[in-house]
Amino acid sequence: MIEVTLMLLQELKEKSYQLSTSDRLELISAIVQSLQKSREMSVDVEPKIIQNQRPTFGVMKGSGEILGDIIAPALPESVWEVLQ
Repeated sequence: MIEVTLMLLQELKEKSYQLSTSDRLELISAIVQSLQKSREMSVDVEPKIIQNQRPTFGVMKGSGEILGDIIAPALPESVWEVLQ
């Protein structure tokens, strides 16, 4: 329904360029009066969903859990390339 209304408004806009200034003002006045008379207009619009932007730092804060102390590495030191 909105697309049809937009198409009609675009067509009306294009045709209004061919009218004189006084005719255009009369047309605008007629449209305003028509809109004021119609009190109920149905518009199918989906609400805009606003998403909060995540902060750059601290994104993972609170997502982990400490289960215990690290007392030894998982691999022996001989396997580590850094220590060789």
